[in-house]
Amino acid sequence: MAETVVHSIENTFEIEINTYEKPIRELIGKSIANVNYYEIDYGEPTWNETEYHSLDYGIELVTSDKIKFYFVWGNEFTQYDVKFRKGNILTEFSAENGVKKCNVNSNQKWAELIGVKISGIESCWSYWSLINEDKRNYYPQDVRIEFENWKEMWISAIEIRDGNINWMADHLTIVFDRKTADKYEIGLKNVV
Repeated sequence: MAETVVHSIENTFEIEINTYEKPIRELIGKSIANVNYYEIDYGEPTWNETEYHSLDYGIELVTSDKIKFYFVWGNEFTQYDVKFRKGNILTEFSAENGVKKCNVNSNQKWAELIGVKISGIESCWSYWSLINEDKRNYYPQDVRIEFENWKEMWISAIEIRDGNINWMADHLTIVFDRKTADKYEIGLKNVV
């Protein structure tokens, strides 16, 4: 009986993951023509860290067929997770937020991905639990995008400050290589 319950929970969770990934998979076969970052207006961009890109709000991907997709930190499954939508990213922000748009096509990390078809998508989920409680609250922590040129990138709902990882943050961090992803524990499949 207990084994049946476990399989039922696993099947329900797999359905939830597939439902989450289905709209993101629309990116597969498309290539990115423009990339825009959205962050707080500090007077100058602060997103370009050496190993990763750090965003207050989100990232907009415009595909070669001029369709807009975006990732922001959201609260669909828990307080801070990775939210994906098709459409205008500006619907996520109010004018009072002081959001600044920055086109990053010329950044070296993006230059290797612009115009290359997306070949795969995978979400990596994590969970949190209250102390002395067995219930796990699952949420999409990271999304990995794979390209036909064997490059990959991760979008994660974390913030890195002084080398320390702040999980479930009102922030997105983008990494472009497995070594950096591993260093900051991004893309770990730890719940399925």
